[in-house]
Amino acid sequence: MLPHVTVLHRVRGIEVPYLERIDHHTNSVTYICMRNATDGIPADMAARVAIVDDMAEAAVIMRDLIHTFGTPEHLVSLSEFDQVAAAELRAEFGIAGYEPEQILGFRDKLVMGTRVTSAGTQAPPFADAPDTTAVEKFAEVHGYPLIIKPRLGAASRDIVRIDSADDMSLVPDLTNEPYLVQLFCPDDIGAVDGVWTGTGLGPWRASRYVGNCLDFAITDNSSLASVEIDDDRLNEPLAEFTTAVLAALSPGMPTVFHLEFFAGDGADRPRLQFLEVGARISGGQVTDLWREVHGYDLVGAAIDCQMGRLPDATPLAGDTITADLQIHPPITPPCAVVHTHLDLPAEYRPYHSSVPEPGTVITETHGYFEIGATFRFRGHSTAEVTEAVRRTIGGFRMDCRPVEPAHA
Repeated sequence: MLPHVTVLHRVRGIEVPYLERIDHHTNSVTYICMRNATDGIPADMAARVAIVDDMAEAAVIMRDLIHTFGTPEHLVSLSEFDQVAAAELRAEFGIAGYEPEQILGFRDKLVMGTRVTSAGTQAPPFADAPDTTAVEKFAEVHGYPLIIKPRLGAASRDIVRIDSADDMSLVPDLTNEPYLVQLFCPDDIGAVDGVWTGTGLGPWRASRYVGNCLDFAITDNSSLASVEIDDDRLNEPLAEFTTAVLAALSPGMPTVFHLEFFAGDGADRPRLQFLEVGARISGGQVTDLWREVHGYDLVGAAIDCQMGRLPDATPLAGDTITADLQIHPPITPPCAVVHTHLDLPAEYRPYHSSVPEPGTVITETHGYFEIGATFRFRGHSTAEVTEAVRRTIGGFRMDCRPVEPAHA
């Protein structure tokens, strides 16, 4: 019987190098795949593909796979939505890799924040929010504005900002799932993407957002960009900051990561505070930028980590600065694209763009995938690339018409 590897698959929008990182000839590779993501798997090379509507079905399917192929030596799961389920399967069936208690530090925002701040990293005040009374008591101590968000949320789902006591009616039903309340931080938000070897940083890059992640994810008629940082005054303390966070959450366990931080002005150095971190590849177009410009496959590194191999820890070469930009349609989806136009001097043009053709129906109303037009940039400095992003935002036009949901 060949060694067995199981993949939980629901990744959309990126190329996944399963065949490059998992030998489908010397292993029996089985897939438990979400129905809306079947195009990303090498079905012709798989020992079996089980299609599911909910990953809650995975445990039952796993028992059947084990009966036929034996207990998997490795379980690969790239989506943050499946990390807890994957860890629970590993624990139940004796598969090596992240256990539930370890992965909660990257999924449950209360557990995550507690572990990181207990290790000495600064973060805006936060607390569990089991009910509205807890939120009101938190506000009495820390004031407003507040952010309320699901502890296991992702892609800015169901996040609410409370600016005063008059907004308490906006608080969601806190009994549906665990929630967190946190004091709103007005500082700039940025992200660090890269590889953690278990003891230190491998390749990594820091970036700052042009636009607001929360506004982009839950509102219309806006844009969001992420531009890499070439300022050593910020990058050097960010390396220390990121190392401290990963050392607190993942000692001895390699992983790719996406870490978000607040950056404010300090007396001697930038004031950095922790927002959140995931043991996952970044969303948006970061993985494309790393492949095309930096020559590194973050997705492949994530698979290596979960296959029990140390990922390539070679620092990224070159000084090229990259950025990605996403632009919503000007009206709320579902909507159909009527016309697009980009008026931009050649020196500012992105090296790659994905613009919906006229007639395309856009249905996504939140999140960061399939939401409109996307662009990728590269240049010699943060200032140069930021200017290209701003010029593109100003020079791009996408006319749309409403579409009835039944016709979307």
